[in-house]
Amino acid sequence: VGTFSHAMKNNSCTRADDGTLIATVDFEGTAEGFGTVLSTLRVPLPTGGAPSGSCTWMGQGFPEDRAWVTGVGEGTWEQIPGQYRWKLSVPVMEISDGSRLRCEGEIDFAARTFRGQMFDAS
Repeated sequence: VGTFSHAMKNNSCTRADDGTLIATVDFEGTAEGFGTVLSTLRVPLPTGGAPSGSCTWMGQGFPEDRAWVTGVGEGTWEQIPGQYRWKLSVPVMEISDGSRLRCEGEIDFAARTFRGQMFDAS
């Protein structure tokens, strides 16, 4: 379907009722077919420096040829050993226009970027 490229704009943490820290990371960028995209990644941070976990990615896109859309998907992250990077996989992102995407990407925390590819998941 296409690629996406986002810049990290904000990173904050809150505490869930059970005490788990939740990282909330805001991104701005573009995605093929979706124009400008504003998105948020929410990650429950496992204790003990775990190398992987779950996440939720949600956002809003502003395509040039149609009305704005929203999307949300549940996925996983995995730290790349020895690097300050995470691989992210969202098997199904539900888009408000009825389409479904699979998203695979990489967050580079040092460069503060999130880049990847989108695939049809219909």
